[in-house]
Amino acid sequence: MNDEASEDAEGVLAEAMRIGLATGSIRYYRSCCRTVTRFLDSRGIDRLTEQAVEEFLTAMVDRMRRGEIHAALRSNLEKTALMMLEFQQTGAVVWKRRRPAPRLSAPTTKVLSAFGEHLQKELAPGSVRLVIGEVHGFMSYLDRVDRPLESVSVEDVRAFLVDARSHHASGMGNTAWAIKRFVRFLNHQGMAELKADALLARVGPRRTRALPCFTPEEADRLVGAIETASPRGKRDYAIVRLALSTGLRCCDIVSLRLDEIDWRRDEIRLVQNKTSAPLTLPLSAEAGNAIADWLLQGRPESDAPEVFVRLYAPFTKLTGPTGALIMGRWLAEAGVSHRAHDGKTFHALRRTTGTRLIESGAELALTAQVLGHATVESSRRYIALADDSLRECALPLDTFAPTKEGQR
Repeated sequence: MNDEASEDAEGVLAEAMRIGLATGSIRYYRSCCRTVTRFLDSRGIDRLTEQAVEEFLTAMVDRMRRGEIHAALRSNLEKTALMMLEFQQTGAVVWKRRRPAPRLSAPTTKVLSAFGEHLQKELAPGSVRLVIGEVHGFMSYLDRVDRPLESVSVEDVRAFLVDARSHHASGMGNTAWAIKRFVRFLNHQGMAELKADALLARVGPRRTRALPCFTPEEADRLVGAIETASPRGKRDYAIVRLALSTGLRCCDIVSLRLDEIDWRRDEIRLVQNKTSAPLTLPLSAEAGNAIADWLLQGRPESDAPEVFVRLYAPFTKLTGPTGALIMGRWLAEAGVSHRAHDGKTFHALRRTTGTRLIESGAELALTAQVLGHATVESSRRYIALADDSLRECALPLDTFAPTKEGQR
């Protein structure tokens, strides 16, 4: 038995018990820890290291491909091994939800890191994250098909675009843009001779359509359907109220910290996740009261700095598809019809705020300022959703006489 690895496992499990994980969850992670220690014993590895974790994860991927374990178990084994390594290196572990992206080989990880440093000199933080995410997918694909970077061909790029197309319903413009920048970086560094500009020069434009917002009646029904007797209801109600009154993106709401609310001035001051630009917004009475009710009557005791946290241990920041879960939970209760790809998502609350501003007579510049848009061009789409205002702009047709008998 590997004593050192067993101590790492006990450290992870002790933290799991400290934060209040359920007994069943602790048993599950104890089993995962045993899987890690048994692997180390089978390979004669005395101490958990980054290389040992890499070997373990490679073996678990092989087991998954053979059908011996499911992808969910492989992911949790990865999470367990990384926490054991963290305890080995620091003597402590911070338990958090981990959704690791597909792991890259060591050489491609090094190249991606260098590319990220290069991008930081040219692009805004949000754009860097977008490009790195797209290129990470491309490099993961190359690792999967066992294609080294120096021998990548136009056919490989084309095959990746076909493979990734199903995950990009709105178009491949961002993907093509990211790969072009990456290929130019490789060319400049002398790591590849591929010339992808010609292949990616005529990518179809990103499809834009005016997705619907909620009507005033639908918004009222949604808010009214959320029960506020339970902690979950209090949290969801506060999130929806805040989204409708401010137009904040879901990522900014779940990242909102307690110290970013100025209760004396009834203001919220934050830095937007997407653009890294600061934003100050008024806090309405409805949203403020809903947040206060959640903080005082629903929020579990937690050291997390965020306003909205999980309801079960660990009581940390919300992650994952929070907005989708909220809308799926309450749209049906509100009797608001919803089907896949109809646009009635959490982001529709932001579109609703923008549309109501336009309908109230607010200028585009003000709408852009409230929604945190860098330019008014991003706010123009909300004009298309303001049906009543557009009708007032439409010219009457009664002055145009038909020229054919059948049209009279």
